[in-house]
Amino acid sequence: MPARFAGVNLFVMSLELRLALIFGVIALATAAGLIWRARTGRAKLVSSGEVIDLAEIGATKDGQPVTSFGSKVTFLQFSTEICSQCRQTARLFHELEQTTPDVLHIEVDITHRMELAKKFHIMQTPTTLVLDKRGRVTSRIGGVARPQTIADELGSFSI
Repeated sequence: MPARFAGVNLFVMSLELRLALIFGVIALATAAGLIWRARTGRAKLVSSGEVIDLAEIGATKDGQPVTSFGSKVTFLQFSTEICSQCRQTARLFHELEQTTPDVLHIEVDITHRMELAKKFHIMQTPTTLVLDKRGRVTSRIGGVARPQTIADELGSFSI
């Protein structure tokens, strides 16, 4: 039986048509990759204003439960065990936390916490929720946060 793709016999297809098909698939994959790259690492405003319950998410820092938010902003990062970009993002937020006293970074591993992934619509890791001083979600960052995105987010809060 001849090999078929979309009803076309691939052995009868001309070389020009095969090459056009290959280049078309490559162009489509490249366009999709460029669109994905342009959208990751940027903050998207969240209008729901949901308030995060730290006890519910089981947030800990240095082995202790986190009971309060940063006095200016809190970056709540959702990560997984196998996510290499999560470590890079956590390092970036840790450095920011060390130099900016009003900022708190909390990292929550959702590898075995699918209920949190579902509740917060986490489709990729890292995903970072940006919270105000009362714990209200103001925006979310999908992927590795860009330094300019972090600076913009910090600038949107007043102490």
